[in-house]
Amino acid sequence: MFNYFSSIPYPKFKLIIVALITLNVVIYAMVDTLISAVDALAWLMLLVLYELETNGNTLMAENTYHRLRGFLIAVIALVFVSYIHDGELLDVVNSALWFTLIALLELEVRWPDKVSEHQQSYWWATLAVFAGLIAMVIAWAWQSAWLDVYDATLWIVAFGSIEVDIIQVLQRKHPKTIKPNKS
Repeated sequence: MFNYFSSIPYPKFKLIIVALITLNVVIYAMVDTLISAVDALAWLMLLVLYELETNGNTLMAENTYHRLRGFLIAVIALVFVSYIHDGELLDVVNSALWFTLIALLELEVRWPDKVSEHQQSYWWATLAVFAGLIAMVIAWAWQSAWLDVYDATLWIVAFGSIEVDIIQVLQRKHPKTIKPNKS
């Protein structure tokens, strides 16, 4: 069984990140609220869908990927509303930053030509969102919310690696219009 997984042409660090996030979902289901567990599971499924699509996986048609992502984003939006209702300010700010990142990823996946037209602005927006997410990790650490620190750090690494993959995929599809960003 382990030989099967070692033959998968996929970076091992990403498999480790996905395994840790899956463990994270289980932890939230055991020690936190049902809403937090649903939120974590929906984000995990969204991460996997982005990974499958950006790596050229053909398990489903492209429009099926889009519909599934749309459904998961709707679930995450409902969780966001519950955070607002419960007055959980850090969760609201964190969710808003993640929604912004998802919007940026959707732009990259669905309209790569538009992204290439406004590459510099897109790049700065992405950096600003990641800076905000890192600030959230610091805020949770300040409050000694260690599960949230661990969770946020994992997600930043996971989506950061997806962002890099998407840029590489777009460079292969549009070698003349998409250039690597330099910061």
